[in-house]
Amino acid sequence: MRRQFNDKNRIQHVMNGLNTLYNHMVETQRVDVDEIKSFMEPYFAEAGYREVSNNIKIKSGKNKAKLKNESNTKNILIIHDAGIGDFIILSAFIREVRRIYSDSHIVLIIHENSLSMAKYCPYIDDVIIFNDNFKEFNYFFKFYESALKIASVLLKYKFDIAFNFGQRSSAPLLAYMSGAKEIIGQLFRGNSYNDFRAGNLPIDFFDIFITFFPPKGLTKPHYNDQYLYILQKYTKNNINNKKLEFWLSPKDNFEAEMLLNDINDEKIYAIAMGSNNEFMRKRWAPENYAKLINIILKDHSAKFVILGGKSELESAEIVKSLVKPEYIIDLTDKLNFRKSAAVLNLCDCYIGNDTGMMHAAAALKVPVLSPNCFPADMQMTFLSFINQYYPYGVPSVIVQPEHALPECKNLNDKVNVLSYTTGCKSDKPHCINQITSESMFQALMLLNKQIAKGAIEPCYFIK
Repeated sequence: MRRQFNDKNRIQHVMNGLNTLYNHMVETQRVDVDEIKSFMEPYFAEAGYREVSNNIKIKSGKNKAKLKNESNTKNILIIHDAGIGDFIILSAFIREVRRIYSDSHIVLIIHENSLSMAKYCPYIDDVIIFNDNFKEFNYFFKFYESALKIASVLLKYKFDIAFNFGQRSSAPLLAYMSGAKEIIGQLFRGNSYNDFRAGNLPIDFFDIFITFFPPKGLTKPHYNDQYLYILQKYTKNNINNKKLEFWLSPKDNFEAEMLLNDINDEKIYAIAMGSNNEFMRKRWAPENYAKLINIILKDHSAKFVILGGKSELESAEIVKSLVKPEYIIDLTDKLNFRKSAAVLNLCDCYIGNDTGMMHAAAALKVPVLSPNCFPADMQMTFLSFINQYYPYGVPSVIVQPEHALPECKNLNDKVNVLSYTTGCKSDKPHCINQITSESMFQALMLLNKQIAKGAIEPCYFIK
């Protein structure tokens, strides 16, 4: 298996180019992708990373010697720049990359929030943490400075392939700076919301760096389907196993069993009330969860395990104030994400918001009941989160509000891309709180039928 390519002179040659380019762009206050490419390609070619493009001439005759591959294996980079729920959705892709490139060296770049899961991934050789302005790409030059810090590390690998599945326009630039011969990914260009800006640049600004993107033909918008479709088209390998994975340690499983050891034959429901703080509109009120729990307890014996982090402590206290304590096991802010998932793995059902824990439930094959802020009278598009991020491959019922509230009715509002993605455009819980606890209970009865049928496609329920 190939290891790091560590020719310091060649790496420094590319770094000199990247730094010279940075100084030029700062001086001129101009960012032009074609100019970036025409300036840097000679540096990459002279250092042996890539062939020279036909329309680019190398002025210097130095360092033209091509590097000889140590073997027929490949060095592969996978870039992931979003949250842990998105990383779970990427799990099937990572597994299939390892299956297809079985003897290759695979490097994963992630944000720190996904490390607790990534370090147990059996398909990855190296994990690199990149936090600086990677998750929030606010300003081009600031990101470029951060990328320079990691580029010299990436250049050591002499990547053959970079799979760029970043959801921000910064990720293709990082893939380009890695020196990878090929950059594979989906294009943002041509999307119906390509006026959406990532910080101070359009989201499709660096699409030119992608060397392979799949032909049209994908009909399923879920990100897992998108990733596997691209891999299948690029490698010409059929992919039949699309199941998500979640990697737990034996210690995780043991500790989870100890926490729920006193529960006998009662059903166990996991309650998760969190969501990304960027998307507060996805949070259903804790009072509603408490009321739903009490409705369930009228006719069913059950325990309810509350899972979440520090930001959910207040919500957990509200639920506990409205439900008899003997029915609640509060683990809020007591476990990390992976250990929470191990507890979830012992539950009969996930009831909670659209959050990373929901995708953990899907990967662990725990049925899902989730309220969603996307109103039923708005048209779902290929880009709608409710289509791209539903619980994959597990019985699930997604409950929607019947109507958009007046402030969210205009789907074609191009000023706010959230009208395409989340439906509700508020910065706080809004349309979602039209969903009643009674309708959620009806949806739970529907979920039981879906479980009995073994259904794995999402069922959408209107309150």
